[in-house]
Amino acid sequence: MGDGDGKQGAAAGGANPVVDHGSWRVRLRRWAASGSGDVLGAGVLFGSDRVLTCAHVVRDPATGLRPDRVQVEFPLLQGLTRTPHRTATVAAGHWVPPFGKAQGDLAVLVLDEPAPVVSPVRLHRTLDYRGAPVLIDGFPEYQSGGQWLTGACMGPGGEGDERVQIDLAGAGRLRGGFSGSGVREEGSDRLLGIVVQADESGEHGYMIPAATVAKYFRRFAERYVTGPHAVPGHRVVPADAARAARPHGLQRSVTRWLNADPEAWDTELLFIADADERARQALYVVLNMADREQAPQLAVSPMEFDAPDPAPLLSRAGIAPRVGSIGLVLDLEGVALDESGSPDELREALAVLRHELRHARHTSPPRRPAVAVLYADRSPTEPATAVRVLRELADGGARLLLVARDGAHGFAYAVAEHLLPAERAAQWLQRIGARVDVLADTERRARRLFHRVEPHVVDPPVATAYAARAALWTVQLSDELRPLPGRGGPRFLEKLSYAEQAVDTYLLRAEAAESELRAVLDAHLRLRGLLRDHLARLAGRGLAEHPDAVGPYREAQRLLMAGPCPLADAERAVEAFARVVRRLADAEGDA
Repeated sequence: MGDGDGKQGAAAGGANPVVDHGSWRVRLRRWAASGSGDVLGAGVLFGSDRVLTCAHVVRDPATGLRPDRVQVEFPLLQGLTRTPHRTATVAAGHWVPPFGKAQGDLAVLVLDEPAPVVSPVRLHRTLDYRGAPVLIDGFPEYQSGGQWLTGACMGPGGEGDERVQIDLAGAGRLRGGFSGSGVREEGSDRLLGIVVQADESGEHGYMIPAATVAKYFRRFAERYVTGPHAVPGHRVVPADAARAARPHGLQRSVTRWLNADPEAWDTELLFIADADERARQALYVVLNMADREQAPQLAVSPMEFDAPDPAPLLSRAGIAPRVGSIGLVLDLEGVALDESGSPDELREALAVLRHELRHARHTSPPRRPAVAVLYADRSPTEPATAVRVLRELADGGARLLLVARDGAHGFAYAVAEHLLPAERAAQWLQRIGARVDVLADTERRARRLFHRVEPHVVDPPVATAYAARAALWTVQLSDELRPLPGRGGPRFLEKLSYAEQAVDTYLLRAEAAESELRAVLDAHLRLRGLLRDHLARLAGRGLAEHPDAVGPYREAQRLLMAGPCPLADAERAVEAFARVVRRLADAEGDA
């Protein structure tokens, strides 16, 4: 294996209407002037003339490039004397061959004339795929009439996290001929994606979900992909924002929550000061990185497949939320959360979320969509009403990240009283203390590295010294918490949020300093090892005291051992000695 309006009514929860499924399931064959060629696989018809499939299904086996033509057949249309077919070519700008770590592998074909029947199906974005029961219909070898398989989505999978794993149930296995098949959610008739590959046993496969299709083919998605965007359009950041972003402490905390790290709670509270534009931008960047459709670190054009890692700073800092881990971002700044005053887009998003939560209860394991709620303290909705809605979502199984700006607002008080557990302040302080301990250990290791590097290298990186300050904060916060009743109050929770962001930022800087010091020490030790090896090579041939070698060797040894020197100078001296060694050894007939 290797035209119509795209919007659905909110009341339907984003489900496709009842459709003739024979109209959209198509079989693809290699085009042959003399008649039908071999069966290549499957595809999905959209509208009257667009077919979505995998690039590897149709690419020319001789060249590995896009095909000139493909034959598209409609074998499941009823009441016809023969199977109708059309010729198709790859639509301009809609060819993404496989690349990277299980990425891409998509193509859209355009028919030479309209299909016999217009297809009404749409691809549907789903907040959380885990546990969704699915039906798959492909065209394996010797079964060109098709074969049905059943299975269940297991959640994001594959090396590049652009795909969703499917485990099959019952008889039958995924094999050649299923690639490009539509994956339909059993019970809702929603089309979730297309099959792309299977493991050797055929018991586990992967689909490319709707949001990944939308990432590569945006104009196609505008017409044929339904369901709310995970990240609202006004919070989408350019890819350059992630490439150039400096790591921020809150990004690590949010990443833990997105990845359902054991340190993270199902409901997290994050405060960002009104004036802290950098923190807000850092939040948007990490939420975009978690969105299957926006992910800046994967948002490359087909011409940029060999581009270097576009977000090196964040990646090196361990800020790498799992792609697809964000289910939905509800931005409530200036927007009402109650049913009567909400805009259509928000009402649809809430309807889809509730639909997902109802179905999630009956899956194993239960689906737990991650929902970020931004600035409910800037919403016209009464705090008690907003928290009641959020409580309903949390009780239904949603994991919540609540982002607020003001600890004095009524929303923060309502959250502290009615949404967070009574022991949250103590738990939070304990979590901060554990991270301070990690910070102290990191800085101790960095200092030891510095003491080893300083005698030999000029201007080495300096180890940070934040742990003492951070430890003092934990003592002060502990003293402040002791007389407070219950949850500690929203103002105290706000202090904890800022303290945790600061400690995580300090930890990022300490880890960066440790990494740089270790790299400098490793480079210095490598040069010493090279110098020793080159000398041993000469000694083995009795040339260690050769007049041409003595001077360069002593110069390199002096730079490496006598005192601090620029690492680049030592590297040049070692290479100069290496050239002498090669020349003398070659003169003695050493290969």
